Amino acid sequence: MTRGIRVVIAVMVCGALAVGAAACGGGTARDASAGGDGSRAELTRLRGLLRAGASRLPDGFSARARDGWVPPFRAANQNCRFLLDTAGGGGVDPGGRTRVAVTYPGDRLGELAGVSMASYTGQGAELRFAELTRALDGCRVARNALAGKGTLFRVSRLRLDDTGSDVQARRLRGRLNGYPYEMHVVFALTGNTLVSLVHTGVARVDAARTGQLTRSLIDGAAS
Repeated sequence: MTRGIRVVIAVMVCGALAVGAAACGGGTARDASAGGDGSRAELTRLRGLLRAGASRLPDGFSARARDGWVPPFRAANQNCRFLLDTAGGGGVDPGGRTRVAVTYPGDRLGELAGVSMASYTGQGAELRFAELTRALDGCRVARNALAGKGTLFRVSRLRLDDTGSDVQARRLRGRLNGYPYEMHVVFALTGNTLVSLVHTGVARVDAARTGQLTRSLIDGAAS
């Protein structure tokens, strides 16, 4: 199948999902800074990491970033909602100083990689990572808070090789507005930076590509 045909199919699927920008990579910008010279410098650093990381994306991903990813539904379970909001670079985070978020479209059906990086002071990153780890254990089924929308995902552990110990990953597989859909959600701690990744696609998502994305992001954040 040629890329042109895949693009046409993806557009048709995104339209049928009726989730608009959220599922198809046109979310809202998520860059944020707490203010002050130090925070502005950190915001510049994180933006630079994302620009540099674009050159290390796996084959098939566009290096031309779009605005940050937005969850395509509001999860009924509070833990699941917290995880999806954090993966998109949003949510209330009083301990975070600076964060940036972008989305990279892939060449597979409905494929997107939503990336966010958040910078913390003190032990803020470790505390946030621990909070996310607890929430992951409490998110077993993610369903739409609105009944009758045909959105339900089973959540399972996702094994990623060679990504280090401070990494948590989950696979969400099910249906979005009635259509087969899959999301991989990954959180990684590196120093005072929390890296979040959501890798999505229609029907299936390649775990090997998720691992490649995660390794490239961790390497970039540690540089």
